[in-house]
Amino acid sequence: SRGCRCWRRHLDDRQEDEVTSEEMNQLLARANIYGLCALAFAFMDDDTTQTVRDRGADIAQVMKDAGSNSEATTDALAFGRDLSEMSTDEIKQGCNELFVGRHQCRLDESEYDDNLFYRRQRIADVSEFYKAFGFERAEQSFQRPDFVGAELEFMCLLLLKRAYAVDRGSDEESEVCATAESKFFNKHLEWWIPEMCDNLQEAGVSGFYTSLGSFLRSFIVNETSRYLQPA
Repeated sequence: SRGCRCWRRHLDDRQEDEVTSEEMNQLLARANIYGLCALAFAFMDDDTTQTVRDRGADIAQVMKDAGSNSEATTDALAFGRDLSEMSTDEIKQGCNELFVGRHQCRLDESEYDDNLFYRRQRIADVSEFYKAFGFERAEQSFQRPDFVGAELEFMCLLLLKRAYAVDRGSDEESEVCATAESKFFNKHLEWWIPEMCDNLQEAGVSGFYTSLGSFLRSFIVNETSRYLQPA
């Protein structure tokens, strides 16, 4: 009957709204995680350290909203505990050791490519992605475009752009962002970040960075299933 058709359409609209809301929450949660990890690789002054603490305070709920697996969630919770328990001075000391001290670890994508020619190509390709989506790095940044923090921040941007497109009901814009995410993840994150995280854990830096390495590795491995390439 006409009334049944109207009611069915109403239910379909509600289900579509619920799916959109769930997709939005997951995209925003994943963007939050990428952004948190990006910030954790910044130079840790007092303000940055406090911002990382604030953003990591609700890591359990964020991981749940992101739909992450149990291993990534467990490592995230361990990172959250270390983040809350370590003093600011301990974190800052670890940062100094990581970037300029005796525990330095390679944190740029191209440094993991043995072919010098391909190193330049990788940096150029990353820069093209940034340019295409209006991602501008701070002028005072001393890091290269393929620095881990920059690449993670760019993934955060893509996910936020897709969430905005989903919220507006723009399927075409959402698809553009999803395609870019997949390409960037497969070309510039998946292949080297797990190895970098292993090196970070072996470098003997403070517990904050050891825990960050474990968390980021599990998260990236979990994200791989979202961006599987066709056979």
